[in-house]
Amino acid sequence: MPDDRKPRIINVTRKPTKCPDCGERVVDIVYGTGDMTEIEFALQYRKEAIMGGDNIPRRPPIWCCVCGCKRFRKVNPDGIDVAVKVKMLKNIRKAPASVINWSSDTVDRALERNQIELIHKYTLDITTEFEEKETLVVTAVSQSDAELLAIDLVRNGVVGLKGRICIKIEVNKKNT
Repeated sequence: MPDDRKPRIINVTRKPTKCPDCGERVVDIVYGTGDMTEIEFALQYRKEAIMGGDNIPRRPPIWCCVCGCKRFRKVNPDGIDVAVKVKMLKNIRKAPASVINWSSDTVDRALERNQIELIHKYTLDITTEFEEKETLVVTAVSQSDAELLAIDLVRNGVVGLKGRICIKIEVNKKNT
């Protein structure tokens, strides 16, 4: 009986925008990640990718569907492999904290109680003790809640490179 299944690795000439099998987004595969999970990678580097592990195959796929059903290897139009530079974890820079819409725990409680009118977006201009500056958009139930969230983000090392203390927080309510 012939095997009618489609191959797991598909040869392509350029990165597809979506998977031809399931229709999901296609993201980069990052190698050299060890046992890191996609969630740990997203939290630490603030980017979306599939973890390729530490072993790089001879003909490595460089993109993957987000559900993992298909991987994609880059080839020339004549089908010959293209020399590619695989993405390695050690070469990836963290995206800025501003790409995430942070929210406080009180927002979750307000949502559970269906108190949506209490929830607001705020723009925070944060300065650490080393004069590191960051602008974040956060969701909180009050200005003081937004300030507490900013202090917590700085203390946990999300904002700034060295600073762990907020010396200045400017909070502005966003008009939505």
